[in-house]
Amino acid sequence: MKLFAVLFLFSFSAFSAENPPWHKIIISGGNLPIVAFFPSTLTDVDTLNVFIEGDGKPGIALKMAQKIGKNTVYIARPCQFMRPGSSMCNKEVWTSHRFSAEVVRAINRAVSVLKIRFQAKDVRLIGYSGGGAVASILATNRNDVKLLITVAGNLDHHQWTDYNQIEPLYGSLNPIDFQDKLELIPQIHLIGSLDHTVPGSVLSSYLNHMKHLENVKSYIVNGADHTCCWNVVMASLFNSALIY
Repeated sequence: MKLFAVLFLFSFSAFSAENPPWHKIIISGGNLPIVAFFPSTLTDVDTLNVFIEGDGKPGIALKMAQKIGKNTVYIARPCQFMRPGSSMCNKEVWTSHRFSAEVVRAINRAVSVLKIRFQAKDVRLIGYSGGGAVASILATNRNDVKLLITVAGNLDHHQWTDYNQIEPLYGSLNPIDFQDKLELIPQIHLIGSLDHTVPGSVLSSYLNHMKHLENVKSYIVNGADHTCCWNVVMASLFNSALIY
């Protein structure tokens, strides 16, 4: 089993609690329209921070994105922020096929649209929970990912479904199957010491599939669980020397 460093990142000093309004847009062009948000003050940037939401009810990744602000956008998962009963929002999209090739393509399209809109040269992909799986797979399909960050990321859904004793995600891609390409991408993975939804064993499984870890940093965040207090942790991370 790979060893983790323990990271203490609870600091409030670097970021203001006040944020400008965020604009909402719907990015279409496929079977799965995606909702995205970005600050009203955002203009052209060199590097665009792209936050990708987790499974289920949205909000955690959005709070993290708003805490960072500046050169940051937020992308929801398919069917989040959509009206109930939408024809494209079938059950499989948020269950068995939540990390499917179709989902990854839809979010990849959204990243490209936002990158063009803000004239960015490259991106940092930041994925929360199931969004960490999507961000990881997505990173292997692009050549502009400066850094991959996952927060409480579901980086091996086989290990995750076994741990939670639920049905396998038979229609989903799995990050561990992209190990060769992922090893080439600079990445940071954060997991909460009190997270019983996506535990450290999921991250351990992902790391154990890696042959080379030169580009990989992983940290257990002391006192954090699956939902608390990642916006504060992310603010401290972006104010640290770990972001390059």
